[in-house]
Amino acid sequence: MPKEIQDVKVFLSLMKGSEVQGKDASKEPKKNLYIKESKKITKFKLRGKKYLFTFKTADKNKAQKIQQTLPQNVNKIVIGNGGKKQQTKKKQKK
Repeated sequence: MPKEIQDVKVFLSLMKGSEVQGKDASKEPKKNLYIKESKKITKFKLRGKKYLFTFKTADKNKAQKIQQTLPQNVNKIVIGNGGKKQQTKKKQKK
């Protein structure tokens, strides 16, 4: 089930796992964040257990700031023009 989030702060708190969203809240943080970039709009899609949370922005500067503030536990998958996936993995400290 998709849900569109209008507020950036709510979306970022969902990524960190601190925001409680009904039955979708889980103790472990979300893992994958899909970023779809087009010429006019950037979409951030976060998969939860029950919902697919989506945040859209037309401001390129705002999209870059969101990408810079991503938590360490999020695996970022960028889908650019043409539908090509580019996966970036971050090293996890033990």
